[in-house]
Amino acid sequence: MGLKAVVLAAGEGRRLDPLTRRRPKPLLPVAGVPLIRRIAEQLEEAGVEEICVVTGSRGDALLEALRGLGRATVSQAIQDKPLGTAHALLAAKNFIGNERRFLLVYGDIFVDSSAFKNLASRLVGPHDGSILAILRDDPRRFGVLLEEDGVLKGIREKPEDISGTALVNGGVYLLPNEIIEAAERIEPSPRGEYELTDALLELVRMGRRISVYKHTAGYWLDIGTLANYIEANLLALSEPPRARARRPSLADPSAVVSESYIDANVRVGRGTVMKRAVAMQGSEIGDGSVVESSVLLEGALVESSSRLAYTIVAEEGVVAEESLLIGEMGRPVVVSPGSATPPRIRAQPGDVF
Repeated sequence: MGLKAVVLAAGEGRRLDPLTRRRPKPLLPVAGVPLIRRIAEQLEEAGVEEICVVTGSRGDALLEALRGLGRATVSQAIQDKPLGTAHALLAAKNFIGNERRFLLVYGDIFVDSSAFKNLASRLVGPHDGSILAILRDDPRRFGVLLEEDGVLKGIREKPEDISGTALVNGGVYLLPNEIIEAAERIEPSPRGEYELTDALLELVRMGRRISVYKHTAGYWLDIGTLANYIEANLLALSEPPRARARRPSLADPSAVVSESYIDANVRVGRGTVMKRAVAMQGSEIGDGSVVESSVLLEGALVESSSRLAYTIVAEEGVVAEESLLIGEMGRPVVVSPGSATPPRIRAQPGDVF
């Protein structure tokens, strides 16, 4: 059989509340495609033929989102308790079997396809494995990689004493089979979880050489915040064929739609403007509204004469008429699932309704 991949998708996505109240984080759509499906399709493009998705209690919905893939087969492993990423890996132990090397991906990573292809290309090489490294100017939020001549020497989790740019853990790995043994040997971290990074460092102590692949040509986001979620959607609109400057079947002829993704059964009213926006199935934008750099999830309603920028309206959320919701890339305005704003509200960046 061909290359195998494990996708860790059991996390609850608490930092993405309220968007994850009704669905797990990997099911959030990015320009119309659930994040978990995007990852699976990219793994297929990289040559993966078998995918195991490690899920929690809401795993059936994740598997449903992966129906109809190309040649790759999909199976499920269940992490019965949220005890960390190394614990989640061990849930896929039977799937991994005697595979010499395999890919492992965090299920909340938004990255261009070249990252998976380049790691898969290292399947045959002088190193025992590889880790995706991203150069960030905010490294305190991540695991910082310590390397020497392109080989991993250590990982510092969210160091407070670092300044400037640094290489951080990108959440995509090519791992040797010995990672299973390493994961079984480690102790819980101070937060009581079994961390994959600790297992990786155990591999290093065992003498395994893990190369650091620096992904500098493309883009990468950890979709762990509301700000990153909206940024991922805007990035995806630049990927053909996701961005579609077209009039949907339920749009008024006077509507202006550009650089946007329009799903099925979306109603766009008279004189409405959509620019760099995403409107998911069943959403509706009333007459004379302007929606820019925003995401409307399934069944969302923007009533007439409203203006949105850097705003996320969750499923069945309602923006009342003549409202002004102007967020920022780093601080979007959010309307929670099933919630409604007051009429003629003037929202500030970071407001949640």
